[in-house]
Order: sequence, then C-alpha cells, then structure tokens
Amino acid sequence: MHSKYGLLVLNSKNVQKLKQLLTSAATTLSSRLYIRLNPDQPRTDELVSKIYLNSANSCPKLDVRLLVSDIPGKIENFIAIGEERPEKVEKSEKKYKRVVLGGTFDRLHNGHKVLLNKAAELASEDIVIGITDKEMILKKSLCEMIEPVEFRIKKVVDFVEDISGGAKCLAEPITDPFGPSTRIKDLEAIVVSRETIKGADAVNKKRNEQGMTQLDIIIVELIEGSDEILNETKISSSSKRREDLGVLLRPVREVPRETDRPYIIGLAGGIASGKSHIGKYLKEKHGFDVIDCDKLAHTCYEKGSSLNQKIGEHFGSDILIDGVVDRKKLGSIVFSDKSKLRELSELVWPEVKSKAAEIVEKSTAKVVVIEAAALIEAGWHKSLAETWTVFVPAEEAVRRVVERDNLTKEQAIDRMSSQITNKERIDNSNIVLCSLWKYEETRAQVDRAVNDLIKRI
Repeated sequence: MHSKYGLLVLNSKNVQKLKQLLTSAATTLSSRLYIRLNPDQPRTDELVSKIYLNSANSCPKLDVRLLVSDIPGKIENFIAIGEERPEKVEKSEKKYKRVVLGGTFDRLHNGHKVLLNKAAELASEDIVIGITDKEMILKKSLCEMIEPVEFRIKKVVDFVEDISGGAKCLAEPITDPFGPSTRIKDLEAIVVSRETIKGADAVNKKRNEQGMTQLDIIIVELIEGSDEILNETKISSSSKRREDLGVLLRPVREVPRETDRPYIIGLAGGIASGKSHIGKYLKEKHGFDVIDCDKLAHTCYEKGSSLNQKIGEHFGSDILIDGVVDRKKLGSIVFSDKSKLRELSELVWPEVKSKAAEIVEKSTAKVVVIEAAALIEAGWHKSLAETWTVFVPAEEAVRRVVERDNLTKEQAIDRMSSQITNKERIDNSNIVLCSLWKYEETRAQVDRAVNDLIKRI
C-alpha cells in the first residue's frame, strides 16, 4: 500500500543517488514528497534545478517540495525515503524582507517551483505574487484550458507557505504586466526567469518614474523540457495543458444504465472545430454509433413535420413555402438576433432529442455518441454520463470558416458570435480535444480518450 507523504533527506553523500531515491519515492508514495537538505549539503541554484528536473522525470506524479524551512509540523505520518535522517539546521538570516514575482502558474509544475523556491529562500516576511488573468492570458496556447485564477492562487499560496518557514505568500490576480510590483513601495527584489528579464527592467523603469526604490533582479534558469508539437524546450504550462487533451478532467456523472445498453456520451464543438471529423473517426476506427444531430435536425424540417408548423406559428406563416420552412429567410432572422436564434433552438432541440433517443433505443453498439454543436446550450450534457468537447482557438475557427464557406471575416465572426465560447464548453466537459494540429495528433488524443473510456465502462 502506498503512503501519502514522504521525506527525503539529502546530504553530500547520497545526493549522488538522487535519481535512484526519487524513483524509489515514485513507487512508495501516492501524493507528496518533501525534500530537505542537511547542513553538509549546500543549497545552490544548480542543485535546486537538478532536484526539480529529476523529479519531473523520475516521479512526475508526485508533488515534490524542496523545503527552505524545517519539516511542516502540520503533516504527520511521513515515511523516510532512503536512510538519511534530518539534522538540526541553524537558522540563517534571509537576504530580503519582501520579494515579488509574477506568472500564470497554471497546473503548478516543477518549473514554477524553482522560481517559487528561490523567492522563499530570499524573503523573510512576504512573498508577493501577481497571478495573470483575463487579458493577460488570452494569447497563451490553449488558454481556454487555463485553471480559474482563484484555484491557481490557492495552489501557489499553499506551496509557498508550506516550504517557506514563516514567510507569508500574498498572491493576487493581475490584468496588467505590473500588478503589485509597482504599487508596493517597500519591495526589495523581483524574481524572474531569463526569458522575462525585460519585464523586470520595465518594472524598475516604472518604479523609478514613481519615485520608488529599484528592485534587485534575481534571475532563475528554467528547467529544460521538450514539446515538439508546441515547439517548446522548457517545462511549461502550455505543454501541461496539451498533455491534458484526451484525458478525463472531471469525474463522470452517475447515470443509470440498463445491462447491455449503450453507454452514451456527448460530443460538442463550435463551428469548424473538427467535431465531425472526430465523430467520423470514432465510428470508423472504434466502432461507436455516432448520431449527427446537425444532420438529424435537417430531417425535422421535412414537409408535413410538426416542427414546420411550430416555426410557422412562432415566426409567422410567411416563413413557410408550401408547408416547408424557407431556411434562407429563417436564417436571415435568427443569425442577426441572438434572442431569435434561442427561440428557434428551443423549438428544434426537443424534436432532435426525441429522434436521437429513438436511434439510441435501437442501437446495439457498446458506445453511442450524441454529436451536437449545441449540446451544452441545450442542456443535454446534464443527462449524459460524460461530455467531450473539441475546439480550436477562435481565430483559427474564423480562418477555417472563411476558407470553407467562402465568407468574409466579419461574416464568420458574426456567425460564431451566436454560439457559446470555447471556455464555456470546456468548463462543462469531462474530456477536451483540440484539432489545431495535424490529424495524427488529434487522433492520438481521441485514441487516448477512448482507451480510458473503455476501462471506465
């Protein structure tokens, strides 16, 4: 049985066996590994980076925390990793009282921890952190998947105060490049990566203009990593977000299902997201029954259908030509008015849902996929065990729509504005897929999701 917490004590001798000790921790622990340096092992930036880099490779599922202070008293039931035991460390005075740093800190990873460890080493009283939000995160890769800022703040504060030994972590959301760094007068240093030195220079320039003292600039080297898809060479949140594509992000719903009946999932996605391609792949490669609700909706408009009658009654009889809805005329009404589109949707969705239910009832497949662009807007996801969403960034969707439908950029943007955002879909989904890259990458995400799905059901 795995223990939750472990303690690894490093000294000048066993530090040479770091990889071996971390591998042992990976097989022994289920949650967190604290690492403490004994007095004979000096703390250097190189060693801190080495510890976190090796941790990322040898025990990637553990929350590794290199202590600046003594062992946290609030944690009990440690198990020792290796044979070394902690020796008394004389408390040394830290260089500064208050330091500042900033970042997005999404999916807190070992690269972040190197920066945060440096801040904790330096500050005796306050570690002030600006955590980017809103406009500051929009240009980041897969920004729609960034964790809520409140969650990121909580994670950062927990980590810093756990390792720092008394220094407080004062974290806040920021929507500009400066945040608290140019507001708090008595800051003494700013911790940055080599890639963000220019930001520190800009902070000092603004502080100078405001008559504030200049901050010492503390540079930390980022941990190396590799992501060929995103062309990144450092451990990054962007890579972590990409790794989460095709992975269960939220627990599935407990939906009653009779024995030998299909497991039903929803597949949602906006215009030009690649949803239909994924639906086709799920059918052809994995043998799922896929119900294309967009096509199913077209059958609801057949002559003599109850939907035609309801639309005529709601939008006026002149919308009908020989008992059939004039789709072009209807489109000119609803695509220029969100409220009218919603009214139409509320007429169409029940009809489509009824037809989809009939198809599900006859299916003999193990898994049935309800593929619908407006699945979440219609609220259908609430009755399904799980929902998968496929997306591409808004600017890529616009480009695809312009190219595919021969529309102007303005027309494409107008059409997309009638839908909910990628972020809204993702926040209501269990699995997220992105078709931004080559087909092979998208299919790899789908295969990963399907393999895990089969294990769940």
